[in-house]
Amino acid sequence: MESKAKSLTSLYVMQALAKGFSVFYFVMLPVFFAEKLITSKEIGYIGALFIGLLIVGALVVARWLHGLETRTLLLLSSCVSIFASVILLLGSINDSLALITLSFGMMGLAVGTAMSGVNVVAASLTKRGDRYASLAKLGMLTDIARIVFPIVVAGAVVVGASSAAILLIIIAAFVFLLFSRSLPRSLHSSKGALTSAAMSIRRNKPFRFVLSLEFLDSFSSSQLFVFLPLVFLAKGYSLENSLILQSFIFLGYLSGRWLVGFLAKRYSATKAIAYAEIGMVASIVLLLVAKQLWILYLLSFLLGICTRGTSPAIKALAFDSLSDDQMKRGSAMHVVAGDSGSAIGQLLFGFLIAWFGVNTPFIVAAVVAAFIALACLGWSSKLRSA
Repeated sequence: MESKAKSLTSLYVMQALAKGFSVFYFVMLPVFFAEKLITSKEIGYIGALFIGLLIVGALVVARWLHGLETRTLLLLSSCVSIFASVILLLGSINDSLALITLSFGMMGLAVGTAMSGVNVVAASLTKRGDRYASLAKLGMLTDIARIVFPIVVAGAVVVGASSAAILLIIIAAFVFLLFSRSLPRSLHSSKGALTSAAMSIRRNKPFRFVLSLEFLDSFSSSQLFVFLPLVFLAKGYSLENSLILQSFIFLGYLSGRWLVGFLAKRYSATKAIAYAEIGMVASIVLLLVAKQLWILYLLSFLLGICTRGTSPAIKALAFDSLSDDQMKRGSAMHVVAGDSGSAIGQLLFGFLIAWFGVNTPFIVAAVVAAFIALACLGWSSKLRSA
């Protein structure tokens, strides 16, 4: 019992940090843009490089490292994250685009392997059919880091010491290493039945549907927070105000995890996801036309509820559709699906801003969200009639 409690504590910290590394890095992109270290197009391709190598990391786990001990996998990820964050600090101090780009690539690789390992730990410590609340709590802890970091970065920008924020990333990487070491060696390190598991995953229609949801949901919503400060800057607000406004979308993430999880448990996960996507469409439309500061705060919060509150529900659906012997490969495939969507969204949205203006990615995201809502309602009706 004590060992499980210790593993749960490690899981909470590592989940927050593994997802937090992505947030820490992407929050720095508009800062580098404002400091003229990178252009709007470079926001797109540097972010896409990060997510592209994140996908590579998850693919490596799915293809070759699925038999590796989970603790060892996480230790490797933490070491790479430490090197990456130190390189980012050097790049920002020396105004080096090459070092910044290298750091984003390395951290993407670290996060891809780390999230695959952390997902396996989460699946091992939660119960099938009753994961919505547990995964929502994990997501909420991640969102606390997402809320705090933009505020820290905004404070660092105000005092002219944005590099100080990167020191926090370095500290977080060392903390991840320490908690990875505390995991038991026996956690999900089985190597049996891998080939048959891969074959059955390909024939698993519910899991394939959930993967498509994860891809589309991540494409439309996971990277919107990166571009949200640009919308506020275009409305005439300062970088500091824009970063604080951005933190409200993360506060919405925190609330949305609980709300969508509650709706999923009370009704069904697919219906809860559909309702959230409809709310996302409405929030985006209002956000693009609103100008008053207090309304923008409110709409950023509502957008956060609707965009990423769906993540724990989709993850729970994915885990529930997998057997134990499919879990490590399926977990990695879930990471690949979600972050493939994020990578395409990051790259495409960066180009859309350069070509058509800052509002365009949000319009595209709203269209995709409407499609997801229809797909979820259709799947829910199909399950009811089956």
